[in-house]
Amino acid sequence: MRVAILIGRDPDLRYSVHRGYVDAVLAVGATPIVVPMGPVEHVDRAVEVASMCDALLVTGGGDVDPHLYGEEAVPEVGGVDAGRDLAEIACVEDARSRGARIFGICRGVQLINVAAGGSLIQDLPSAGFHGHSDEERWNQPVHEIDAKPDSLAALALGGMTHVNSLHHQAVKTVGNGLTATAWSADGVIEAVEADGLLGVQWHPERIFGTDPRHLAGFRWLVGA
Repeated sequence: MRVAILIGRDPDLRYSVHRGYVDAVLAVGATPIVVPMGPVEHVDRAVEVASMCDALLVTGGGDVDPHLYGEEAVPEVGGVDAGRDLAEIACVEDARSRGARIFGICRGVQLINVAAGGSLIQDLPSAGFHGHSDEERWNQPVHEIDAKPDSLAALALGGMTHVNSLHHQAVKTVGNGLTATAWSADGVIEAVEADGLLGVQWHPERIFGTDPRHLAGFRWLVGA
């Protein structure tokens, strides 16, 4: 089982990904294939490589360009990469067309939602939602979460009721064909899903080392 891990360009002059994504894929017995999301003119190459894999992991990073969901960017938006946005949308659409499983984390769930025609809350604090970006406690559960019973989100939680939280954006309008299946106590959407697709707003790749239950979403991704 090969899992394409889509990665961005950050910091400048580097392609990079948090090692937790790779380590989690290895931990569930699959082979990680790191696929860089390069310049706009090379989108087709990213799709070509990702399409050779059995599943797709869409990782965290900078903000998705608000123009892709018909809005002007607010001042708090940062880290936009047009090449990455377009390449990841194309990879997600390709994976859905061939029935490959998709797991999106943080930016990943946001990108998946935008690819399906949905929109995002561009900045949670400005919209009145606080406590969702706690970098100091990146590997600790910081807020409560409630998942719809028998959903993929509930499966990924593995019985947990609290998650870590490192985001300033979130799903606003749910994309076509997707369903919201988990929420924080203040009503922020924490997961969306569809057949063969799961996106979560928290970071299981950063915390599975201290709580192996966080590997549940990765096990689902590889069909375990």
